[in-house]
Amino acid sequence: MFPLDIITILEVHKSSLIVGALAFLHLRRQSRDQRGLITLTGGFFLLVVGSTLAGRGAAGLLPLEFWTLTSFDIGTIGYGLIFLGIVALSQQKPVRLAWMVLIPPALFTVAALVTGFHTDDRIRSCLFHLQAGGYLMAACWAVWRDHRTDPLPSRLPLAAVLSACAIAFAVVAAVIPDRADYVDWIAHGFAFQILGNFGIAVLVYGFATDRAERSLRQAAEIDSLTGIGNRRWLEARLPTLIRSGDALVILDIDHFKQVNDRFGHAAGDAVLMATARTLGQAQRSQDLAARVGGEEFVLFLPAVASQANSIADGFRLRIGQQSVGYQDHAIGITASLGLAVAGRDGMRWEQLYQAADSALYEAKRQGRNRVVDHGQIAGRGISVLSP
Repeated sequence: MFPLDIITILEVHKSSLIVGALAFLHLRRQSRDQRGLITLTGGFFLLVVGSTLAGRGAAGLLPLEFWTLTSFDIGTIGYGLIFLGIVALSQQKPVRLAWMVLIPPALFTVAALVTGFHTDDRIRSCLFHLQAGGYLMAACWAVWRDHRTDPLPSRLPLAAVLSACAIAFAVVAAVIPDRADYVDWIAHGFAFQILGNFGIAVLVYGFATDRAERSLRQAAEIDSLTGIGNRRWLEARLPTLIRSGDALVILDIDHFKQVNDRFGHAAGDAVLMATARTLGQAQRSQDLAARVGGEEFVLFLPAVASQANSIADGFRLRIGQQSVGYQDHAIGITASLGLAVAGRDGMRWEQLYQAADSALYEAKRQGRNRVVDHGQIAGRGISVLSP
């Protein structure tokens, strides 16, 4: 192993920590809704302080008893804060029992005052590397664990970097007790951690960017009033080819303008939200429901075939059974539904939508509060499900 100057490495390591802390502060100014950034900044800055004390102590500029214990405790708290910051960033909520990161440095301080272990360079260095690696591996586990509930492109790379840094600390801790050249190992370990610090800073930045991009996509695809998808969201999720047996339902709330005129637009909004909620409760996991404008909703029902009429009428019945309370009024709701089922050769989305829209028009023409199947309109008769 080629030799590295430990004092120089500690200075460069400190510089990487300063860059990381400043990056977190800048990111915090841009993304105030991102949790954990201030905690990460504090952790990196504490490591800067600890690294500075260790560097000056190694150069013989500080009393041994002072710098060994102080830098050890500050470094322990610093990695504890990094763990807390990463977990808060990953989960986007405060970490419970965060105060517990103060327990290890308190125990180390008591042990140092009793045994004086901190003046033994091997023991102190080995313990420091073990606790740093433990905190980083715990942070890695937290990031990886949340990837199913909050998938982000930068999540697994961040977990990988945290894991690599933790393993590097563990490897150095393993060789410190028995190697005569353990200081060189420590220097190489911190050289690796320099890259790790930059990697953590870049990927934390990527975390915030990924979340911002996702928020923009959601804003573009989610109806802000009802919380369900809009037309753009629906079209992005429709299969390329509408297969035989797939169905489309266009639902229109009956006399919605009268609700707005009589009770006000806030009451109309309540009706729309209640309708969206009812559809969400009634649809199957594979179904897609979207609000495509005004009082109109669209439901895509894959592979329903002969059940399409009964499923559509189930939606109509559920909507008709609800009563929306607004101020002192109970507002009853009914809906007209147009249904179209793709034939044996399948259909394009535009064709299926046009067919369902024609069926909706027929449902309104016949008196509303009913389901009309376009397949029967196109034939010689009209199949209507009505109350």
